[in-house]
Amino acid sequence: MGIMRAMKALRAGLTRMALLPLWVLGRLPLPLARLLMRPLGPLMQALMSRRSDIAHRNLALCFPDWPEQQRRAVVQGHFRHLAESVAEIATCWYRPGRLDARYGEVCGLEHLATARSEGRGVLLVTGHVTCLEVGARLFGEQVPACGIYRPLRNPVLNAAQNRGRSRYAQRMIPRNELRAMVRHLRSGGVLWYAPDQDFGAERSLFAPFFGIPTATAHGLLELARLGRAVVVPMYPVKDEASGRVTVHIEAAFDAFPSGDAGHDLARFNAFLERRIRAAPAQYWWLHRRFKTAPNGEPSRYG
Repeated sequence: MGIMRAMKALRAGLTRMALLPLWVLGRLPLPLARLLMRPLGPLMQALMSRRSDIAHRNLALCFPDWPEQQRRAVVQGHFRHLAESVAEIATCWYRPGRLDARYGEVCGLEHLATARSEGRGVLLVTGHVTCLEVGARLFGEQVPACGIYRPLRNPVLNAAQNRGRSRYAQRMIPRNELRAMVRHLRSGGVLWYAPDQDFGAERSLFAPFFGIPTATAHGLLELARLGRAVVVPMYPVKDEASGRVTVHIEAAFDAFPSGDAGHDLARFNAFLERRIRAAPAQYWWLHRRFKTAPNGEPSRYG
């Protein structure tokens, strides 16, 4: 037991030391911080070769008409955005004050106001993109909201993450605390949710995504139904030239959920696909989005 406690203490100490450069990075001007991180993109791609292969395969599935050179360029761009996201996370977690217009803006707040005028909670659905943290802070500084997250195994890093996000989120709710989510929505609150990951056949239904039958989490529909929430799509995009992040809020999905689960999940996937096509390098291609295949189909990842 003593050895275990000593190992945990050592791990905690090493994590705190590793977070110090992140604190320093977050206090620098964001353009400079991004510039410092950008050279890590090729290194990250080399070290994360398996993830790079997954990204290539995802792009081959989603954009089969692209030449291989174009897919390679998008993967390289993705790792550059991934490296820059380290600077963006540091800024969001550790920079005091509010982010001004140099960092970005939120567009479409009128759609959120319309959704909230019904007196119901709002489930704000989005996807995993490299600039999501900046988008969350820009939005959270204007609209009080909670977020759904996956707790990290490292308790020190998990605490640092939640402490940093407390600057712009009312609360971070672990993804297994359904009752807390439902209470927040029924009280009229706004809740962030990015359900664009493969949670397996038992927790998903197949819906088209880039023309591919894709396991899509049906928890989105259950959460909207139990929370009696209006579902509003949003998507952050970083401008390649200026680095400014624009959070795009769209009009709420009509009659969602409608009772036709397949149709509803296809609507969510179509929204994501449309936004991804406009800035493909910024989508999170590293996860195996097509891991679960319909019965009888071969693995999409070999």
